[in-house]
Amino acid sequence: MTLVDHPDNPVPEGAESGFVTTSDGIRIRYAHWHAAGRQRRGTVTLLQGRAEFIEKYFEVIENLRSRGFAVVTFDWRGQGGSQRLTRNPRRGHVSNFRKFRIDLRTVLKEVSLATYPGPHFALAHSTGGLVLLSDTERLRTMLDRAVITAPLLGLPSGSWAPDLAAARRKVLRKITFGLLGKPPLKAGAPKTSALIEKVGFAIARLFSLVGLGRVFVPGGNGEIFVPYENNRQTSDRIRFERFNSVLEAAPELGVGAPTMGWVNAAVRTMLPLRKRGAGPNMKLPCLMLAAGNDRIVSTPAIEDFVSRAKAAAYVEIPGSAHELMMERDIYRDQFWAAFDAFIPGLEAEQELERARQ
Repeated sequence: MTLVDHPDNPVPEGAESGFVTTSDGIRIRYAHWHAAGRQRRGTVTLLQGRAEFIEKYFEVIENLRSRGFAVVTFDWRGQGGSQRLTRNPRRGHVSNFRKFRIDLRTVLKEVSLATYPGPHFALAHSTGGLVLLSDTERLRTMLDRAVITAPLLGLPSGSWAPDLAAARRKVLRKITFGLLGKPPLKAGAPKTSALIEKVGFAIARLFSLVGLGRVFVPGGNGEIFVPYENNRQTSDRIRFERFNSVLEAAPELGVGAPTMGWVNAAVRTMLPLRKRGAGPNMKLPCLMLAAGNDRIVSTPAIEDFVSRAKAAAYVEIPGSAHELMMERDIYRDQFWAAFDAFIPGLEAEQELERARQ
């Protein structure tokens, strides 16, 4: 067993885990579970976000199994229990997202498709959603549908020095007697952070070109613990503290801030998806869920992509923070309602019913 069992976060019953080696020689940690109950509805391969690990999704895995799905999940290279890519294991680094696509294809072929029958679905979050969206043409032959929460398609406006921006608006309101400095309306606000995209992205590319891609982003370090009060992931303290307790018991699962190379690799994957033809060319049916109070990725950028995609549907959950699957139940219930309405889909349900007959 390669999974960490914690009293507050026990390993779901029936887990099978191990390592699979990719075509470029990287050891990827995976785990899978059979569906619970009598009704089997398919297989879900779960794709994590940046700096996450299998153990963080135990509750989600149980939710999926209780719905009749077998579940397969894994840690991306460089994080969790998979092989690290730098001498400092706390650096969140990758030089190209093509390598993440290798991880995903390897697990799908050698674990998901090899172990469980279809229909096959993906449930992806944040960075995992970006990886999936960048490879839908190939994945369309392996997956029937996908649900993606808060995919990384851009950084939110105001994500750089939000306190400074708020202070500037306050000063403007005072000196202009309220005429200027009002927060922009959501409809008129920029989709992404212009400062980071014009300056930060260019710096990340320059660092990568001159061989400094493994340097932490400015202000970043190898610290893996964030106090609940400072977190931007979730408004659910209990779930947040549960994940921290797992990291305290197994700090080797954690990674710190991303490197400049990681940022450059993410940018090179994001920008093509903003082109006019990126959405219409997507063939894999997807449901994308965005968080109304996301401070990690740009919700308007997600909505913009879906508006161009013929094969994608969009649901925004007002008030939720970035990690929809780790949020308070008032938000999680909305996520699961959307998931249940989209997966497995009418055609898959009809095929399963015919198989049962």
